[in-house]
Amino acid sequence: MSLRLVALLTVFIIPVAVAQTSPAAPDAAAPSHASQKPVPAFGDDHPECGEWSDGCIVCTRDGCSLPGIACVPKDPVCRKTK
Repeated sequence: MSLRLVALLTVFIIPVAVAQTSPAAPDAAAPSHASQKPVPAFGDDHPECGEWSDGCIVCTRDGCSLPGIACVPKDPVCRKTK
């Protein structure tokens, strides 16, 4: 092959072929916090609960706090019953 043909393949054809490959699908078995209900909605499903938290924010019937900077959310749990 000529040097010019190799250069054309390297510069134009190979990057286009790589860009057209689809990214790997995310693991369907891995739980996603984003797919869960928002933490404030936990109180709607648990009317006996007066305060609940996901480890990042704390909610009461009056509202919720703001999350911390380095927060790793977990499943919401009831901290105090009415």
